[in-house]
Amino acid sequence: MPLLRARAAAPAAEHHRVDAALDLANGCSLRAGVFRRGVTEWREESLYPGLKVILLDGQVRSRVEDRAPLALHGPALCLAWNPGQAQGADAFEAGVEQRYTVVTLPAASLWHELGVAPDFLRGLDRTAHGASAAGDGRPVIWHGAAGREARRIADQVRVCRYEGAARGLYLAAKGLELAAIALAQAGQAPLPQEYRAAPLAAARELDAAHEARRRLAADLRGAPSSSTLARELGLHTRKLDQAFKRAFGVSMARYLQEARLTHGRALILSGGLSVSEAAWHVGYAPAHFSVAFRRRFGVRPSALR
Repeated sequence: MPLLRARAAAPAAEHHRVDAALDLANGCSLRAGVFRRGVTEWREESLYPGLKVILLDGQVRSRVEDRAPLALHGPALCLAWNPGQAQGADAFEAGVEQRYTVVTLPAASLWHELGVAPDFLRGLDRTAHGASAAGDGRPVIWHGAAGREARRIADQVRVCRYEGAARGLYLAAKGLELAAIALAQAGQAPLPQEYRAAPLAAARELDAAHEARRRLAADLRGAPSSSTLARELGLHTRKLDQAFKRAFGVSMARYLQEARLTHGRALILSGGLSVSEAAWHVGYAPAHFSVAFRRRFGVRPSALR
């Protein structure tokens, strides 16, 4: 299933933000971000030649060649194995925020570096539909609901706090981890112990951490305090912050600071807002914003104007 980039046909309605990007010399890559379409329309694209793993939290109809279209309502986990040349098309629902994480793995890396057998990928159609459609070299498409662990990895990719070489290693590892979970789920293989269902209390804390992240990201200017979040989600503040750090690798305070500074930087680079206006939009006083911005990015925000 191809994941198309947002076009600028309707600038007032469409939006595309890239949160993480990685391209390796062996052809493997990772992309994560969010986009919104201005209109619902079919857009065609050639399928990636190799394996594509997609976690999409959104709403889309997708078709490959002459197969019946799929209707996906996220969060969904998809695998697309294309051994040759094939065409596909997607129609993303207009006005819906489409959050995506995409990992691409070329065939050579699958065989020689990761040891994934071709027969396993050809058999994914049998798992999904009861009969193989890939014996003649046609693409194989599998999809299912994205589980808690797959969603956790996608969130960790978006809030990666590393820079330089460490960032590349982290994103590469998370991309392979997401691919492994998707392949295990698609092949109905038993998941490793760490990916099996957590005890009820741990699962509740993890769900609370994801909800806390959603609420923090939804209103950067008026983000609720950790104590308010904990009270509303039925946990002690310390328990919630511990669960948040286990899920995303950073505390709630660190996540909020990173989200505010990153979004403020994007607002300044877009050219539409002054430094003071950008600071206000993300919940900072201008002076405090400038200090935190320079500490984080190494330059004053005014240097980006």
